[in-house]
Amino acid sequence: MLELWFKESLIYRFALAFLEAIKHSFTGRLVERAGIIIVNSKIASCLRSIANRPFKPEESLFYRLAEKANKRSAGFRKKMAVFMKESRFYKLLSNSKTFTLIKQLLIPLVAFYPFIDEIGRDLLGGFSLFGLWDEVFLLACVFYVFAVWFFKKWEEPLVITPAGPPMLLLISVSFCLYLLNSTYPKLGFEGFRVVVQYLLWFFVLNSYLIDDKKAYLIARLLVYSGGIMGVHGIIQYIMKVPTPAHWTDYAEGSTGTRVFSIVGSPNILGSIFILMIPLCLALVLQKEREFTDRLVFFVLLGAMGLSLVLTLSRGAWLGAAVALFVFCLAINPRWLFILAAGCGAMLMVPSVMSRIEYLLSPQYRINSMTAGRLLRYQTGWDMFMQHKLMGVGLGHFGGAVAMNNNNLVPDTFYMDNYWLKTAVEMGLAGITPFFILIFILVLWSIRAVKQSENYDTRLVTAGGFAGLCGVIVHNMMENVFEVQYMVAYFWVIAALVFYFGLRRKKGLTPS
Repeated sequence: MLELWFKESLIYRFALAFLEAIKHSFTGRLVERAGIIIVNSKIASCLRSIANRPFKPEESLFYRLAEKANKRSAGFRKKMAVFMKESRFYKLLSNSKTFTLIKQLLIPLVAFYPFIDEIGRDLLGGFSLFGLWDEVFLLACVFYVFAVWFFKKWEEPLVITPAGPPMLLLISVSFCLYLLNSTYPKLGFEGFRVVVQYLLWFFVLNSYLIDDKKAYLIARLLVYSGGIMGVHGIIQYIMKVPTPAHWTDYAEGSTGTRVFSIVGSPNILGSIFILMIPLCLALVLQKEREFTDRLVFFVLLGAMGLSLVLTLSRGAWLGAAVALFVFCLAINPRWLFILAAGCGAMLMVPSVMSRIEYLLSPQYRINSMTAGRLLRYQTGWDMFMQHKLMGVGLGHFGGAVAMNNNNLVPDTFYMDNYWLKTAVEMGLAGITPFFILIFILVLWSIRAVKQSENYDTRLVTAGGFAGLCGVIVHNMMENVFEVQYMVAYFWVIAALVFYFGLRRKKGLTPS
């Protein structure tokens, strides 16, 4: 009944009429003809050949070494499993409902990382050990997936993905740079930890995601988390929650409330929406999804979209535009017309137009070159050119670690460009393996989208990949990866993309 009502609604019929009008317009026919020419070109054929290349882990030296270790230890692990099952401790835990609940929800709780971190710091900030909760949480998840492999997967191969080797390369290079190029070892270790620690979430989720039930649970909880923050942001705007004056340039004047939900930063909140909006849109569009479920996701999608506008974060808007462009290109290029119309409608909002106009004004360039982003970018580039090979040292410039230790590095400041900040700290030796990792991630994500088994899984794969692309772009204007839950979210969604596109078992449907 609700589905019939929705299809008869003005919005649904207007969207269909709009697409139909574009399809038969001169511009629509021109674009479609150009698309046919491009699709049939030799370049496109070459790109399709690259995109269709299947992942064959058995051809990897890394995989063969891991598999050899897996087979040699299988007998020992099997004997240990029998010994453990006979112990009183195991029998006590296996009969405990609390332990069963913890086992089921331990890793999925990563979807609520920002809530645990931000609310926990407000409530338990005076408790000195609370700052270690994320390390304890990560170690517990690592221990869980290791224990499952050690005691249960005796003959099964280790789960290997294309991103594994470049990640290990980045970790190794980062460790070497920490040992060789740390003027202040404390800062060096903290900088190394920030780069490496949250990469481990990819390996955790890569081992955890073995079926659709777990994968869709993670995706659903991520969208719920983003949707709750979207609703909270709208409430902040309605209540006109005051925001600090320094969130906008003095020459720009007051732009009203910039929503920030629980994360304390409109830019980071916008980055969360960059990841979640395409994923939520994918769940809305799935054919096998029930209408009530679809309606819930549609409401959450609207809340996140409106809150994204209300963050007034230009970098987040650009990242979201890139993410939705990638999503439309992957699923249906005709949807780019709707995206263009949506961007045009967004410019009609006075506060949005004001932010864009100021960005393009001579006053912004003058202020930015005097004491803003452009000056910081120029300073960062000059420092990179002076320390091109190994950088100034991990944690020694441009990020939260350096700012929290400005007694040691008094001339530091927030770089507002994670890639440039990383280049300054790690030099070519460090930024090169980082870019190799991002390149491999993007390449195999494209292949994952192309090789998805059906339309529904392709939607989720494309939604996750689109969000990753948006955050990669947003990192050019913000230190997004300086926020621990943003890095965790990024690699959790990367694991989802690889599961749905490269490792998923056939014949399973959304749940």
